Amino acid sequence: MNKVFIVARTEYLISVTSKAFLIGIVMMPIFMGGAILVQYLTHDQIDIAPRRIALVDQTGRLFDKLQTRAEIHNQTEIFDGEGEQRKQTGAPFILENYIPEDHGDERADVVLTRRVSDGDLFAFAIIDDGIFEATSAGSIRYHSQTPSYQTLANWLRNAVNEEIKSVRIAELQLSNETVAALSRHAPLRQFGLVETDIQGGVQDAKEENRILTFAIPFAGLMLMFMMIMSVAPAMLNNVLEEKIQKISEFLISSVTPFQLMAGKLLGAVCVGLTLSTLYLGAAFGLAVYFDVSDSVPVSLYAWFVFYLLVSLVTFGSIFSAIGAACSEIRDAQSLMTPVMLLVIIPMMCIGPILDSPSSTFSRAISLFPPATPMLMFVRIAIPPGPAVWEIVLGSVLTVLFAIGCVWAAGKVFRIGILSQGQSPSIAKLATWVLAK
Repeated sequence: MNKVFIVARTEYLISVTSKAFLIGIVMMPIFMGGAILVQYLTHDQIDIAPRRIALVDQTGRLFDKLQTRAEIHNQTEIFDGEGEQRKQTGAPFILENYIPEDHGDERADVVLTRRVSDGDLFAFAIIDDGIFEATSAGSIRYHSQTPSYQTLANWLRNAVNEEIKSVRIAELQLSNETVAALSRHAPLRQFGLVETDIQGGVQDAKEENRILTFAIPFAGLMLMFMMIMSVAPAMLNNVLEEKIQKISEFLISSVTPFQLMAGKLLGAVCVGLTLSTLYLGAAFGLAVYFDVSDSVPVSLYAWFVFYLLVSLVTFGSIFSAIGAACSEIRDAQSLMTPVMLLVIIPMMCIGPILDSPSSTFSRAISLFPPATPMLMFVRIAIPPGPAVWEIVLGSVLTVLFAIGCVWAAGKVFRIGILSQGQSPSIAKLATWVLAK
């Protein structure tokens, strides 16, 4: 056992004193801060070139009103500030009334499509006849070759629907007060549950912070994923590099293959825990600074460390076994693909789990051992959290799975670390695991 700790200490010290490790610690907050700074500096870098749109108003009643709304938009809505501080922040809209009868027998959408392609128009829209009728299926057909620009489409939809609303209000002879009363929406405020103590005292429920409710589990998931991707592939490269350079053959003369793998795995896990401690400490400091530390229970930090530890052991052992089994980077890359799928599964399932953490799907996928650490942490971070039996069962399953991975990786490592000149496959690795 002493040899395992010697290998682990050596691997740990080499990693944490390397320039790459130190630069990575410094560069991560720089990159994050730089991304925020770039967003701040470029938030007003908007293309304010005029957007010209042709309207085919089949109702014959909307164009003039939309033209008036466009003039108001161009004079007031695309500017911020007043006086000398007034600055244009949006593109003006130029409307053209296109009447098909004045342009021959060719279809209007064909002619207008050609003009959009030639750059004469930015977009065109066809407003169906009968759009004012409540029972009509009429719509606004918006055409553009730049679908990512939604400002003009949203403005047109809102403007047309406001005019339709005005017409219907007039037809129903409703007063402005009646319309305002019908349109008023009651605000919805979300709270947790009321708590009572053993003396019968009642503690009022706290209003939920929707941003923190989703930001905490998502940030924890991303940090765990980042730690796994920082540590596990590095183990593969380290083992494979030592094998290619024949260093592992000298190491095996002093320690057993399993001791070597266990020492490397322990050292890598300690590196991952060191990184996570730094990031969690920084996160806790920010939470205290912004006075939201009460929103993150201390137990959540403990669960994060526990699940991160299990994840690093699981995927670290798998990646180290792949590195020991391969003789070339090309072979290792082909074997990494199915393992990477296991790492990515939680990222693919985060949406449904955030939306419904207590659903049958969420329970089932969070009890799938390779995905349990990340997904069970997410469910724990979302109030009220999963049932106790789910946490216990998931923890037991993922710990047993991690132990099984270490055992299987040890078998592969023992045979593969000294094998040369062969391209391993999943089937061959399975035979190594089952070999006595």
